[in-house]
Amino acid sequence: MIKICIQAGHVNKGGGAPEELGNNKRISDRVCKMLRDRNFEVYQADANANSDPKVTSNNWNLFLALHCDMDYPSDGGSGFADFADPSTDSATVESQRICKIINENYFPEVKINYVPHSNANTKYYYMWKYLTALTPCVLLEMGQSIDPHDKVLLANTELIASAIVRCICKAFDVSYEITPPVVVTPPAPVVDVEALKNTILELNTALETEKTKSKDALAVKTAECQEKIKAYKEKIINFINLL
Repeated sequence: MIKICIQAGHVNKGGGAPEELGNNKRISDRVCKMLRDRNFEVYQADANANSDPKVTSNNWNLFLALHCDMDYPSDGGSGFADFADPSTDSATVESQRICKIINENYFPEVKINYVPHSNANTKYYYMWKYLTALTPCVLLEMGQSIDPHDKVLLANTELIASAIVRCICKAFDVSYEITPPVVVTPPAPVVDVEALKNTILELNTALETEKTKSKDALAVKTAECQEKIKAYKEKIINFINLL
């Protein structure tokens, strides 16, 4: 099973841009639910993930940190995904592969500008050194929570979460579409009407035969009883005459 750890940046630790904590938590909640619906094994972490042994001791197929607090003057709102500096990430090839998929697919889908601003905050994000050597890691700046354009889109939980989940599904060759379970309706039994009619006739005939047998048997028993009664009466009359 593909194991994904989703971190809601700044949650339970503070910091970040205005409205960012709410966005990060709300979107990460939905992303985790949607991934589980698609049979991923998912663990949801907060900003204290570096001290969570469930995060630090597991080899994840992906650790994805969600943020929306980047802000650069006159950029009109934007975002980007970045991977850890190769010097801190033994899984850098996989990290870069997944990061590229996110950058190429997430931003066109949500209509937030993609402007790469790779920097020390993303390349040397505090979590990178706490993850196992086999864990690919990506940080996604989903957009800018304080930008008038981006904040409207970030408020659309379904839009943002579904775009993120599509990227993850694409990265791991998993279908985004959920196939409903196939309900097999058993075929209707084939009814041989003529055979049923013949069976009913046979049963009726058998019933009438049994009735006739019962009548005949009753008649025999009745005759036997009458003979015995007649014989007993004769004995009684003979006995009386002898007195």
